[in-house]
Amino acid sequence: MRGIFTKLACLCLVIVLVVVGCHLLPSVRPGEVPFSQMGYVRPDVGDMDGKVEHCLELAQGGTTPEDLMEAVYDFYGDYSGYYTNYFLAYINYSIDTSDIYWSDEYDYCAQKGPEVDAAFDRLMYALADCPLREALEAEEYFGEGYFDPYEGEDIWTDAYKALAQQETELIDRYYEISAQSNGTDPYSDAYQQTYGKQLAEVYVELIRVRQQMAREAGYEDFQTYAYDYIYGRDYTPEEEGAYLEEIRRELVPLYEGLDASGVWEEGIWACSTQETFDYVERTAQAMGGDIQEAFEAMDRLGLYHIEYGENKLDTSFEVFLPDYLQPFVFVDPSGSNMDMLTFAHEFGHFCNDYVSVGTAAGIDVAEVFSQGMEYLSLSYGDAPQEMVAMKMADSLCVYVEQAAYAAFELAVYDLEGEELTAQNVEDTFYQVGMAYGFDSWGFDGGIYVGIPHFFTDPGYVISYVVSNDAAMQLYQLEQEETGAGLERFQESLDTQQSTLLAFLEEAGLESPFVPGRIGKVRQTFQESL
Repeated sequence: MRGIFTKLACLCLVIVLVVVGCHLLPSVRPGEVPFSQMGYVRPDVGDMDGKVEHCLELAQGGTTPEDLMEAVYDFYGDYSGYYTNYFLAYINYSIDTSDIYWSDEYDYCAQKGPEVDAAFDRLMYALADCPLREALEAEEYFGEGYFDPYEGEDIWTDAYKALAQQETELIDRYYEISAQSNGTDPYSDAYQQTYGKQLAEVYVELIRVRQQMAREAGYEDFQTYAYDYIYGRDYTPEEEGAYLEEIRRELVPLYEGLDASGVWEEGIWACSTQETFDYVERTAQAMGGDIQEAFEAMDRLGLYHIEYGENKLDTSFEVFLPDYLQPFVFVDPSGSNMDMLTFAHEFGHFCNDYVSVGTAAGIDVAEVFSQGMEYLSLSYGDAPQEMVAMKMADSLCVYVEQAAYAAFELAVYDLEGEELTAQNVEDTFYQVGMAYGFDSWGFDGGIYVGIPHFFTDPGYVISYVVSNDAAMQLYQLEQEETGAGLERFQESLDTQQSTLLAFLEEAGLESPFVPGRIGKVRQTFQESL
């Protein structure tokens, strides 16, 4: 077991920019700005509602598409500026969580999030219902079908806004407790008795608030709301449930034997920051083309932070800074060669954002590029065989552990009323963990509080599983014919497909839900391990 707190995070905040970035951002960068010269300015969002009102007046007043879009661009300047500065604050806070200035600025920006998102959605719903909709969906503006998700009533009622604000405050509380726990072993009794209990109560309240948000938005349950409104997926929770059961049946027996196999002892060793950097650089140079160009830009402009820091946030992510049209990679290193794969993972996201100048890919599709880079780095980064075996073991853990987390979320959001208690949440995690073989490495149900995505990005973890399946297909192609997986990866970097199944069809890859797919995955693991 590689560790329940594995750093696979991709900051889900970028989803709000994914929605609009590919349509309104320029396709050519205005000029290279090193990260060190990207100045933070506390965003002023006070005029955003006024700019929305101006757009609405134009939309209903018989203006031209050009004049309306000029007003929309004016609004988007504030919207883009808010998220650029929000992400700058988050990056700097993550580098040093003890820095009061950045902690306060991050808190300020986070608190403004619901207000900003409400203004954006209000504008989109209004444009979807205006006489100029057809003209606005021209290729030079939003693109065909862009407003389809915004038909009907705007979900941002006063009640929904209040609930969204509560969610933001609870997430802030999660970050505060997590920062306080830095330096405490998350598996220790001391952690569970202090920070663990506090986090458990925060999580219960988050579930309760999110259930209310789903109902206020007009959905029957949270799972349907998350799939449709938050992630825009083209598969259902029911399909996910059947898929998770297939993973449990086919892969858990292999997973249960990992700790006894010696793969971790042989495949993990101490690794410096320079060695981590060199591995990904070597990979990018061997791949060439857009990937090499992306790495050289990341290095030249300092668009990454992978060094150790005593007060660094225990996570890894990549974000796109819209005002500068550049991505940024953040890694909190563990000091082992797992850092090579973590950096490769986030660099895969970087490539997707860099080549497409702000990806249009949804979360599921974006994770194909991050996990695909991990797999392909094994071949192009000259990874030793022990590391290849370790990555295959790590991939098996992704399938099983992230599937267990997804199954837990499907179950825990069904708890309501008196059933929704900290103890029942812990019991649910324990039961799901046992069903997925967690007892093979020693397991306590309370450790779920150490998994960031449960708090910050509900319903996200299934993306790791289905995208890992697509990424493994790239690896399987590469093993069959050198260059085949890389070619498919490179060709897809600028994809405009936002949903997974549509992307897989476009890329000539299989759906993870087709009968027999997990059997092929099991065979690859058996051969590799």
